[in-house]
Amino acid sequence: MSMSRQSGRRAPGAILRDAKPWQKLSIAIVAGATAAGVILPINTASADPSPNDWYRLRVCESGNNYAINTGNDHYGAYQFDLSTWRSVGGSGYPSDASPAEQDARALILYRERGWQPWQCAAIVGLREDADARSGRINDITVVGSSSGGSSSGGSSSGGSSSGGSSSGIPAFPGPRWFHLGDRNATIKRFQDQMHARGFFPVGTGEYGPHTLAMVTRLQSLNGLVPNGEIGPNTWRLAWTGTYSVAVAPAFPGPRWFHLGDRNATIKRFQDQMHARGFFPVGTGEYGPHTLAMVTRLQSLNGLVPNGEIGPNTWRLAWTGGYTLG
Repeated sequence: MSMSRQSGRRAPGAILRDAKPWQKLSIAIVAGATAAGVILPINTASADPSPNDWYRLRVCESGNNYAINTGNDHYGAYQFDLSTWRSVGGSGYPSDASPAEQDARALILYRERGWQPWQCAAIVGLREDADARSGRINDITVVGSSSGGSSSGGSSSGGSSSGGSSSGIPAFPGPRWFHLGDRNATIKRFQDQMHARGFFPVGTGEYGPHTLAMVTRLQSLNGLVPNGEIGPNTWRLAWTGTYSVAVAPAFPGPRWFHLGDRNATIKRFQDQMHARGFFPVGTGEYGPHTLAMVTRLQSLNGLVPNGEIGPNTWRLAWTGGYTLG
């Protein structure tokens, strides 16, 4: 999305203008000739944005093209980036998902963060309503999801329920989200999982400042709002999310770098991958060996493998997952 071009997400909601506030909606509607079909969640809140609001947003973001992929690391009608797409339960590329799934996940994002992720919302003058940032997503059904099933997105701290039987991730125990000051066996299990991955001491079950720093960093690195709440999406990240103790330095620029370039920025990038054990000492020359490393790094972390070292790829040298396989 144009979401500050750093994050993005999707999904639709709609209102029946003559419905009573307490009436429940449970079907898909098709908007007018100008708007694409919008899937309503079961029991959609009456305050959700109208089909016309979503249509105006899509036109600004993508020309209302659900299949768009221009190579700018943002995909589909709502211009999700991959970390945001995954934070609301998506898999693969947003542009490959059905319009219904993109609509639903955009609504999940709206319920989590309002219009904030989309710059176009301000451009076309959209206003938030009572359901913006409410975190209430259990009434949203994701139609056509590759993972199947109903609502699989999450609230700002990660709201999707994620059963672990098929993925090896244990289901979030609940019964509520956890935060600074809490102490229980669920928090200990979360801490122990991060310990098993090498990122945290053995768990005590106490949610203190050290746990808060770890949780907010985990959320930030994986496209969630860093609110420190351990909910279903954040729980899942302890098993699947990207995490690094290192903080990437700012991208030096002044432009993106590619095959044939030679400079100190490329050498610093190569040296960082060398320090992680994945590359020889840097020469500063962007040759075929560097190209192979960069495209693999991009592919393993959900970026388009175009071989360009820009800000997102630069950051991955410090925080991204990488294997030599």
